[in-house]
Amino acid sequence: MKIIVNYLARTSAFVLLSLSVSAADDSSSQIRWWSDAADQALHQSGTNRAALVRVLNETPVAQHAPMQFLVENMPERDLETLPADLLRENTDLAMTAFASAPWHDQIPSEIFLNNVLPYCCANETRDHWRQTLHDLSAPLIAGCATTGEAAQSINAKLYPLVKVKYSTKRKKADQSALETMGSGLASCTGLSILLIDACRSVGIPARLVGTPMWVDNRGNHTWVEVWDNGWHFIGAAEPDPKGLDHAWFEHDASQALKNSPNHAIYAASFHKTGVAFPLDWAPDIHWVSAENVTDRYTPAAPSAEGDKVRLMVEVLDHLAGQRVVAKISVTEITNSNVHFEGMSRGETSDKNDLVPFEVPRGATFMVRAEGNGLVAGREFISGTNNQPVVVIALSDTTLFQFSSQACCEPEVVNDDLKPDDESKLRQSLTDFFTASAERQLAWKFSRGEEKLLLEHEPAVRHVAWEVYKSAPIHEAMKKDFDAKEVRFQQYTSPYVVRTVGTRPAQGWPLFIAMHGGGNTPKEVNDSQWKIMQHYYKDHPELGGYLYLALRAPNDSWNGFYDDYVYPLVDNLAREFFLFGDVDPDKVFIMGYSHGGYGAFAIGPKEPDLFAAIHASAGAPTDGETTGKTLRNTIFTCMVGENDTMYGRFERDQKFRDTIRQFKGGRSDIYPVNVQFIPGNGHTGLPDRDEIMEMYPAVRNAVPRELTWLMTDGVIKDFFWLRTGSPGKQNEIDAACHDNHVVVTTSGNVTNATVLLDSRLIDFQKPVTLDLNGHTSTQKLHPDLRVLCQTMERRGDPELSFTAELPLPLENKSK
Repeated sequence: MKIIVNYLARTSAFVLLSLSVSAADDSSSQIRWWSDAADQALHQSGTNRAALVRVLNETPVAQHAPMQFLVENMPERDLETLPADLLRENTDLAMTAFASAPWHDQIPSEIFLNNVLPYCCANETRDHWRQTLHDLSAPLIAGCATTGEAAQSINAKLYPLVKVKYSTKRKKADQSALETMGSGLASCTGLSILLIDACRSVGIPARLVGTPMWVDNRGNHTWVEVWDNGWHFIGAAEPDPKGLDHAWFEHDASQALKNSPNHAIYAASFHKTGVAFPLDWAPDIHWVSAENVTDRYTPAAPSAEGDKVRLMVEVLDHLAGQRVVAKISVTEITNSNVHFEGMSRGETSDKNDLVPFEVPRGATFMVRAEGNGLVAGREFISGTNNQPVVVIALSDTTLFQFSSQACCEPEVVNDDLKPDDESKLRQSLTDFFTASAERQLAWKFSRGEEKLLLEHEPAVRHVAWEVYKSAPIHEAMKKDFDAKEVRFQQYTSPYVVRTVGTRPAQGWPLFIAMHGGGNTPKEVNDSQWKIMQHYYKDHPELGGYLYLALRAPNDSWNGFYDDYVYPLVDNLAREFFLFGDVDPDKVFIMGYSHGGYGAFAIGPKEPDLFAAIHASAGAPTDGETTGKTLRNTIFTCMVGENDTMYGRFERDQKFRDTIRQFKGGRSDIYPVNVQFIPGNGHTGLPDRDEIMEMYPAVRNAVPRELTWLMTDGVIKDFFWLRTGSPGKQNEIDAACHDNHVVVTTSGNVTNATVLLDSRLIDFQKPVTLDLNGHTSTQKLHPDLRVLCQTMERRGDPELSFTAELPLPLENKSK
């Protein structure tokens, strides 16, 4: 049987070749027949060159074009190490299977070469899979007339046949087909490679497709595309009764962002494209080629879903346990007619395959799960996050979860600046950040740069942060970071930091842990610090984080709660924002005993710095701790009912009652929980898993309502408020809705500024200010100098703003 393959080589004269699999064509030539591109590739093969040249010389004329294609496009690693006999075997089996396939005349030559012929999909182990998978798959497609029909048949029948299932306990993500069949377990990538290789073994064009991260940052995913008069997607080991182009991830894929490397969709290609397939499991490998195929998955125009939230629900058998199948109901609390039901996914489903519910935005729901004879549930408020995730543990109905954890969605930068505009902007920003303070005060950016800020604020903020991080003004702090210490004035704290798990896409979360001790000899505090270095249990399954055990800067009672501590902690966070690849919206602080008192002091004074705060065996300090500032920040504390020394138990009871008064009848503010442990004293609290409970939290840097009761003369910035003269018992209450800013002050607040940007107001409209009952209106404009100044002051991209609104206040002490 003969087949015709049109192959236009980049550097050869092959245009039309008749490829035969008959014995008559089994001849070889000792004259170099391959292209200059293939010969150039051979120069990269090192000691493997002789074997590859031997196989090329022995290649029948009928196989010249496919063999040349493979050699031209082989990764350098394969040129150096791939057994030449495997290359020959692969080509023989691929052409034989393709020649006997009923659809071979309908497959374009370039599709055959790139998606049937290759011996690999990505970076998996190279092994002899073709004959094994052909023998398994050929019977499964008997009677199939099209590649699509055949691929669906393999997808439905092969995995049960070889006893392979999805599992996060697989040995590695990038398993080859034979490795997957040997272990019986595979990730979505391993399952996809198995399906692709099975398809290719019987002449069906198939390729690996995936995204580094869904737009909601829930995780990555990999799947398969098969050629059937065009490319069509299919979930590996997830046959859909509706056929091709249907899978649980359809909606997620439709939200992909073509111009965002982390959120685009890519199809792997053996042919070199100049674009790298992002390997989430091997981020340092860039030699797997790809095409950006996002347009195939996303709608031509965005759909109008502004009034809906896609709620995702996962059910576990216990905390940090396994996923289980359970009945889920979602009911709006104030309107039981708004009711949804579904079934959760178990361990054999992809970890990102969560049951979705399209629920109205801005409503409060009870999410309830029933399974294994257990019932658990919790409230959920559909906020600004378009795709929140709620996790329910059946065996722990008391797990404390704040609805506000699901209400913050990080800003996504997807409007890239023009290269020329960005280059000029970077230079101007570099000049600013290296200028003296006097020059910065009078600095003026160009009109064009200010226009960029108005039209592309997230992108400009991102560029400004990159320039600020790389500016040569952080030398002293970099020395401290390298020495693993942080300082403020004469106070210095060393720390120990270690990595747990793998880096999330947005950067490392940072957990700051503070030790017990206090007013004791240095060796005792050192011992407590050493314990804290491993006190909280590691949870790498959560997605990865940095764990930092901070040593108090002295051995006094107030080592973690005095005026020098707060700027020291600011500097610690800044160190890791600048040099530690930390996600500014995922910083946590926690501590036990002496460290618990520190959490009670630091957290309420600087809630804008943290995603969540936890204190164990600590208590509020009179005059230093106020729960009033915790309107928008998760704060938890745990104390034993018998921990009565220094009034800890009683103080925490009073703190709990005060928070309840602040909340009033609202459930969307003051996400604070005080947990009392029956029969427990000062030591031995069951808090070793606090990282697991805190990890889902994400800081909201720009909440719409603020309450700032000052307790010192040190803290001058609070979310989007600033005062140059902080003082105890001074208070500012502020709200920003629909370009209407309402501010009420009490005490002796003599000066204050409201900081704004497009996350809070629309600059196209005037801003109304209601200050202590007096109303005024003005037009604000974003100012690049303000963005840079606030970024320098806070050292935090999310607490950097573009406009200042000074408040006309009177000095009440006169």
